[in-house]
Amino acid sequence: MIKNKMNCLISIVILCLIGLTLLVVSCDMKQKSHQNIDHEIMEEVPESHLYIRVRGNAEKPLIINLHGGPGGYSGIDIKLMGPGLEDKFLIAYLDQRGCGKSLTCSDTARLTVEQYIDDLDIVIDSLMNRYHKIYVNLMGSSWGGMYGFLYMLSHQEKINSYACIDGKANSFYQNHSLIDFELKKANELLQKNNSESKGSELRFIISELNRIKNSNFEHFHTDVNWMKHEVPSMLGFNAYFADTSKIISFNDVLQDTDLLKLMKYSREEYSQVGEKAEIVNRAFRNNADYNNINIEKELALIHTPTAVIQGDHDYVVGLGHAELIYNALTGLSAKRKELHIIPETGHCPAIEEPERLSEILIAFFEKYSK
Repeated sequence: MIKNKMNCLISIVILCLIGLTLLVVSCDMKQKSHQNIDHEIMEEVPESHLYIRVRGNAEKPLIINLHGGPGGYSGIDIKLMGPGLEDKFLIAYLDQRGCGKSLTCSDTARLTVEQYIDDLDIVIDSLMNRYHKIYVNLMGSSWGGMYGFLYMLSHQEKINSYACIDGKANSFYQNHSLIDFELKKANELLQKNNSESKGSELRFIISELNRIKNSNFEHFHTDVNWMKHEVPSMLGFNAYFADTSKIISFNDVLQDTDLLKLMKYSREEYSQVGEKAEIVNRAFRNNADYNNINIEKELALIHTPTAVIQGDHDYVVGLGHAELIYNALTGLSAKRKELHIIPETGHCPAIEEPERLSEILIAFFEKYSK
């Protein structure tokens, strides 16, 4: 009798151990099936190839990241935005035509809004097929914010949800907001000025700003860089950052071996990013059509859930641009659009407030996940 009870007890223990082992194996297999991926793709588009880095959980919704510029690159977004998003989503970091690790574009006739829309459509179809997705989501920063809207106005049926981060919809508003702000600052400083040299500098700034304001922005590359990068320091503010201690310079990246490794750049490759950016930015900025794009009225056609996000110190697109976009999305009910103004933050919340930006993006994209 005792022997039978012992045998029974041993059998129960063995069965429990087997069950526990199977549970551990099952959990391990489940964990491995959800292991994040890291793929590099060169996607063929007309007369070029585009670089795409796909990272994150392949079983989760796909989000395509559209960097700024025109002429930016996506690599640094892996460091800035990846940590909060890649476990919960599959993120495709796209380098636009002529940018980053995509092929250099020497044919500037291809550097147009229309070509970029066609390029993105090819990328989206390819990624949907490769990763078995019915829809994709988009997030775009700065120029990428407008790029996303421009794409959706033609191909909205493929987009499940969209996050516009410090983007624009009305170039007139963007350009004149910065010019008017700088004119006000310069005139205020001129009234207080006691230095002849400083007064001469301020009068030059005012004269040039008025010249630019009355132009049609046809040859804008030099002017806009002067307005964004040189004038602010002379007037005592930064157009891009509320907290200038958080600026990440080209040399900062070049000296950061861990970051270069994460982005999969050699120092030589990264040194070429700026040259490629100059070609792309100059082609777009010296084009009156690009500099005067205004899709504010067309945003009424958007029916895709949209989050509009902006730093409250963003002088690059204009302090009220996010609200302008949000109000123009009249085709969306209040339940299907969001407005987030991040305090004490400039044009680059991914740098200045990465955790807050991540919280907003995760909550938004999870809300509309399919």
